[in-house]
Amino acid sequence: MLNKLKLPIAIGYTIILTILSLMTVHNIPSFGTDYDDKFYHILAYFLLTLIWYVAVEQTVTKKGIWQLAFYCCVFGIILEALQGKLTVDRVGDLLDIVANIIGVILAAILVLRRRKRLS
Repeated sequence: MLNKLKLPIAIGYTIILTILSLMTVHNIPSFGTDYDDKFYHILAYFLLTLIWYVAVEQTVTKKGIWQLAFYCCVFGIILEALQGKLTVDRVGDLLDIVANIIGVILAAILVLRRRKRLS
């Protein structure tokens, strides 16, 4: 049962992340720094990578983990570009892309370390 839900959950998270990235979001909790949104980017893309890994873990190799990470990075870059083109109150930001990539890489490293420990 749970295995059948993995892919729909990954797709659903991706859709939600896309919508949140392209809409105006108010009242996001603040940590009182100028880089609060970078933390949210790191967290969002860390989760994106982990959720997709769980969805495909039965078929993914070590090389496949880095391919998945690459796709998640490209997705983040595309969303940042779309923010600048499709929205009036949001702009694409290079530092957001960097934060997205950091989140993806942290998740990929976690996955690789976990797999190594389990093998």
